[in-house]
Amino acid sequence: MNCSDARFRLAAEPSARDAALDAHLQSCAACSAYAQDMLELDGRLRAALAVPVPHIDLPSGPHAVASGAATPLPRRRPGSVARRFALAASVAGVAILAGLLWIGVPRESLAGAVVAHMAHEPDAWHASVPLGDTAVSEVLTRSGVRLDPGMPGVTYARSCWFRGRHVPHLVVQSPSGPVTILVLPHEHVEANTAFEDAGYRGVLVPAGRGALAVLTRDASDVEAVAALAQRAIRYD
Repeated sequence: MNCSDARFRLAAEPSARDAALDAHLQSCAACSAYAQDMLELDGRLRAALAVPVPHIDLPSGPHAVASGAATPLPRRRPGSVARRFALAASVAGVAILAGLLWIGVPRESLAGAVVAHMAHEPDAWHASVPLGDTAVSEVLTRSGVRLDPGMPGVTYARSCWFRGRHVPHLVVQSPSGPVTILVLPHEHVEANTAFEDAGYRGVLVPAGRGALAVLTRDASDVEAVAALAQRAIRYD
């Protein structure tokens, strides 16, 4: 089992485990941390949606009226009242869930989120053997993108959880060293934006209907790699 398969399974069912997944988590620190993050998020979601519906005592007889009442009120069907409370509980649950996600997910800048993400996969920089086209294509296809010829050799390809979505994380080998590319179909940037943070140097660029984050830890020309990636990455 590879990292992409493990993370898709964990995202679908954070508590699911079997021998293959357990073996991968024991050997991969990044996926093990990802599994813990998914379990914590799943717990918060379940807690937010666990909204109790109050019990209502309703008249049982067709003409039951409260003692001493001057005018009987129209009798509502028990099912109708229960549905109203269930709807109210659902609305409350959605409101709590929205608040939980807003508080629980950091609203950091896109560049800051990209740099923070790199700490989860330190081994990505050390991959040096080019991957086959099939391995790269599998990761990209899951996010609705594909790679045309023209990119340097891709030595790392994973589908990563980033700001609430799975996105392709690639590492390519430039003449000056490895360069990371995050393909961000659901992000938007107006124009090329350079950034430096925590020892990384990078650029955010518009690409198709989304954006790309391209960064390095050395003297690699991230702007040149970003330009290549803009031309090579296509949306299906």
